[in-house]
Amino acid sequence: MMIDLILLILGFLVLIIASYSDIKTTEIPDWLSYSLIISGFSLRILHSLVNKDIDYFTTALITFGIFFLVGNLMYYTKQWGGGDTKLLMAVSVIFATYPQTLLNYFSPKLDSFYFPITIFINILLAGAIYSFVFIIYSSLKHKKEFLKEYKKYLEHTKNPRKIILVLSILLILLAIILEGNLVKISLFSSALLLLIFLYLWIFVKSVEKSCMYVLISPSKLLEGDWLTKDIYYKNKLILKKPEYGVTKKDIVLLKKYKIKNVEIKKGLVFTPSFVIGTLIALIFGNPINYLF
Repeated sequence: MMIDLILLILGFLVLIIASYSDIKTTEIPDWLSYSLIISGFSLRILHSLVNKDIDYFTTALITFGIFFLVGNLMYYTKQWGGGDTKLLMAVSVIFATYPQTLLNYFSPKLDSFYFPITIFINILLAGAIYSFVFIIYSSLKHKKEFLKEYKKYLEHTKNPRKIILVLSILLILLAIILEGNLVKISLFSSALLLLIFLYLWIFVKSVEKSCMYVLISPSKLLEGDWLTKDIYYKNKLILKKPEYGVTKKDIVLLKKYKIKNVEIKKGLVFTPSFVIGTLIALIFGNPINYLF
């Protein structure tokens, strides 16, 4: 269908622009996501009226509702920012249904789920790989700062590491003593995972502290930036660290008190994962289906 092709081109055009903007400015303009949502609904309503196919619109309405909840869950659990949340909702409207035209070129493994759920799964998988590569690259790029923070975290976690090491040894001893291959594998795996997650957490926190914490002037703050600590002026608390990023009112307050610098935590530029995840979903479908 021509309408599918228009939605496909429009969706990828906006995703690429959003990724470029996020990389250059660490911000996704709200008008991009809102324009995509309005355009997606308008085109789907038009198609439904012309072809008397109400499902083409109602499916988008349902998926928008689902991903409004999913996006806000990701935002309020601090998994990603507001820009990513709005972009996810826009994607759920544009790609509410799989573009039938592409079936002439690809044979994706689709399922009974709404297609945006397949896209969301691929975005998370692409994001996990992308994030892992990013933290490895950051630790190598800022090797000196990273090693300094890594040593600090090793020192600060000395007692927890001892406890986990003892617990892991106990699990391994139990695996040796107890009968049954399933029990042995479970206990050995648990012991190994405890150690892996401990040192992975230390590694990620060290990268975060050494590479993603920066001092900037309040004049360069953007709405939604994450402060790392409360702000004081002459030993008086003037701004408690906002739970969901600074607001315009907070930025005005910091400027009013002429605060020179504040420390913020830079977020990971996640929008490239939207482009990659959507592309993989369109070509291959749901990755889970390849496991069974």
